[in-house]
Amino acid sequence: MFSQFFAQYILNQGLLTPSQVQEALENRRAVQVKLGILAINQGFLTAEQVEEIHGLQQRIDKRFGEIALDEGYLSEEQLITLLDTQENDHLNFGQTLVDKGYMTLAQLENVLEEYKAEGSLDQQSDISYLKEQIRTQLKIPQDDENVELYYDYISLFLRAMVRFLDTSPLLAAITYEHDSNQWFVSQSMTGDITLHSSFTAEESVLLEIACRYSGEKICEMDELAIDSAGEFLNVTNGLFCINLSNRGLDLDLHPQRVTRGAALRGKSNYAVAIDTDFGRINLVMAGA
Repeated sequence: MFSQFFAQYILNQGLLTPSQVQEALENRRAVQVKLGILAINQGFLTAEQVEEIHGLQQRIDKRFGEIALDEGYLSEEQLITLLDTQENDHLNFGQTLVDKGYMTLAQLENVLEEYKAEGSLDQQSDISYLKEQIRTQLKIPQDDENVELYYDYISLFLRAMVRFLDTSPLLAAITYEHDSNQWFVSQSMTGDITLHSSFTAEESVLLEIACRYSGEKICEMDELAIDSAGEFLNVTNGLFCINLSNRGLDLDLHPQRVTRGAALRGKSNYAVAIDTDFGRINLVMAGA
């Protein structure tokens, strides 16, 4: 999920629109990172030096690395390091931003430096960084006894979307409002704690979730679509219950429900909007 972390950071900073970020995420897999961006990321070259080498390439029939050596910008050891660099997901994303004109090399250089300075690349585990991103989007009162469980649950739900739906989820800082026209997928977990989880989505979005989870082509909200959408939540919640069991908390899963227009009712409801390449879903949680 490394590219999602970087993408979420850029989105949170207001540097690009959600649609630009989502488009770049979806196109990153077809992009090969060029030496210039690899060199900027390693700190071997500045954006200005990369631009100068690009300018020389317009007049000299040589590759980027050859010109960088000739001009003394890179040593042979540095060039070998860059050529041996393995594919890096967040740099694929960065290369896509530059290729599409959403950022200049200088802008990408600056945001990479800021991202690293915050420790986002080197000092935090994937899960702990993801939870920090969630905290910025979902303000839960600290006196709520389940506050950390909510953060843990959202983190797992996002990872499940990557794993089972092959999408790049992005948290959106928009207040959720109940829409009776949307589909509602819900399930309760009870035991040592009580947690009601659900997500809502437009019909076209729920159909895509069902298709991606089942691996089948589904064109209407039939029994297979309903079962597949519900099973996605059921499997996700099953993983969450296993994680809690490892921490000494036992929960039972209740049957999942898929209906149109329903809503969670609990003592406290928390919601976060999640944007994907196929539309938005709203993840909603409630306590006892």
